[in-house]
Amino acid sequence: MPFLSETGLSLVDIALLIVILIGLPFEALFNLKKSRAELASGQPGVRVKHYSITILLLWGIALPLLVFWAAADRDWADLGFTLQTGMMAYSGWGLAALIAAFFFYQHAEVSGSASTRESYREGLAKNPLMRDFMPHTEDERRVFNLMGITAGVTEEIIFRGYLIWAFSLALPLYGAALAALIVFTFLHLYQGLRQLPAIFMMGGMITLVFLLSGSIWPAIALHIFVDVINNSTVWKARLPEPA
Repeated sequence: MPFLSETGLSLVDIALLIVILIGLPFEALFNLKKSRAELASGQPGVRVKHYSITILLLWGIALPLLVFWAAADRDWADLGFTLQTGMMAYSGWGLAALIAAFFFYQHAEVSGSASTRESYREGLAKNPLMRDFMPHTEDERRVFNLMGITAGVTEEIIFRGYLIWAFSLALPLYGAALAALIVFTFLHLYQGLRQLPAIFMMGGMITLVFLLSGSIWPAIALHIFVDVINNSTVWKARLPEPA
């Protein structure tokens, strides 16, 4: 097997896949209990620490992946860095717009309705893992948004672009997409088992956007938008009600 290959798996790909498919799940499971305890403690700086570690970890995988991709002289379109035309591609962009519109509407509802904010707060109270994970201060909120932007770029490169490409060397395209989606969902276990169906569904919709559009760009844009606006929605729901 070559060190680098333009069209197939290489030794570098094997190393990357070991990190993504074995290293990341092992790290997530190994640190799960400790991370939950730290977040539940509410100690100053603990959430910023976890957000920062996530940012460094994601870029620590995505940047070498891009460097090796360029070094192997691979087609960037195979990673999704392209813009397609035609009805199928436009339907992918349209789906991304519809999903974004839904989250924008949800944000507007929480912003404009005291009863909706109360309902949203009650939902958070029933999920202590998400309550502990989401930001509680302005500084945490800013770093969380940076993490959301990082995740939008790097997770799409890793889990939509690269993993689907790698799995499609042995599986049909939609089978490869499903396998990548399962990996993506499992690595969000830190958010709690109850969150995994929603993560699978959201990840599935972004995957469909990627497959329909034939491009990673709408997937990146949608992922960033959803992470940032959800942060804002939770923040608004937590704001004290005016007297």
